[in-house]
Amino acid sequence: MVEFLRRYKTVLLLVVIAAAYYPRFAHQPDGMTLYPLGAAALLHGQVLEAAAPGFAYPPLFALMAIPFVPMPMWLRNVVWYAVLVGATWLSYRLCERLTVGSFPELSQGRRLVWLRVLAVVLSLKFVLAVLENQAYDVIVFLCVLGGLWGMQAGRNMRAAAGFALAAALKATPLLFLPYLLLRRRVKLFLLCVVFYAGFSFLPDVFFTPQGAPHGYFVTWVRDLAMGSVRNKPVEAQTRHWEQANLLNQSLRGMVYEFAHETSGAMSRRNVLVAVYLGFGLIVFVLLLRSARTPHALLLDGSLVLISMLMLSPQSSKSGFIALMLPYMALSACVLAEPRGRWIGGGVLAASFALTTLTSKGVIGKRLAEICLTSGCVTLGTLVLLVFIGYLVLRHARRDQAVP
Repeated sequence: MVEFLRRYKTVLLLVVIAAAYYPRFAHQPDGMTLYPLGAAALLHGQVLEAAAPGFAYPPLFALMAIPFVPMPMWLRNVVWYAVLVGATWLSYRLCERLTVGSFPELSQGRRLVWLRVLAVVLSLKFVLAVLENQAYDVIVFLCVLGGLWGMQAGRNMRAAAGFALAAALKATPLLFLPYLLLRRRVKLFLLCVVFYAGFSFLPDVFFTPQGAPHGYFVTWVRDLAMGSVRNKPVEAQTRHWEQANLLNQSLRGMVYEFAHETSGAMSRRNVLVAVYLGFGLIVFVLLLRSARTPHALLLDGSLVLISMLMLSPQSSKSGFIALMLPYMALSACVLAEPRGRWIGGGVLAASFALTTLTSKGVIGKRLAEICLTSGCVTLGTLVLLVFIGYLVLRHARRDQAVP
């Protein structure tokens, strides 16, 4: 018994912590109230948003939520909590595997312990946000990690299935498709397209919305996905991504908070387009240069994940669970490369201060709302580009110095 406790003490400690947090998870079951509504709409052949107001997710997620429909609420909470905790643990493990695969010198000893501690501390706020909101962002993130793991292992089918499933569950992982073309991974790109189409149209294979001119996926693309990039949503009501919203920490949320609704060159729409173009240009240049770095896949994956968060119409705190990989990758760079330790440590500390130390549990509700309104989480994410840019440019200068 003593040997068992010594060997599995970390696992047992995590189980105790998870069990202690469960009452808070189940206290306000928003997710397990909304997600089964979308699934029930599928089962009854109803239009998703009409039958389940607020269900703006792709139809595939409604299909996956069908098993929760007949469950009582207490069982829904237990099962969904187990799913989210398991997905979070697997995400940490995959992040570690991807990082150690690029930094083999960190695979054991104290530096591995430091890597794990830094990754947990930096991303803990967003893990708790996923659990508190009963959000499924960690499942999408896990699928993306599966795609990156497939790329690292040279398994195109695994990579395509991971990226495509993530995109079919939440549209922003589609940003990996132009990235694959940039890296000339045409075969993998085509496999992703095929898998994405198969996953996305899967609900239409089994269900048909009554009275709708199109199937579930086409209706979602026309009314919701395209509505987020038009001047106005399709419906008369204003959506949460078309107005100032302190919970929206994407670039759109920041622009809508600070830019006034005017006509002419300085309209919100034009300011947003300019911000998108500037951000996209920076990421594009970094991706062009990062191909020659020794840790290209980690940096590339981090850049695309950051882009997913910044370019999304709506990025709530739970979506920033995707920063787990950039945090672990950049922590590895700090631990393994002493030359960039000061700038890397400073960037990570600044990001931690902006994203975690601005929580209401640390500075109070009023100050936390002021910080959120100022886009503190957005800025804490954007600052990571400073260290990534430093790493990319440093290796570029090193390559130029070699005859």
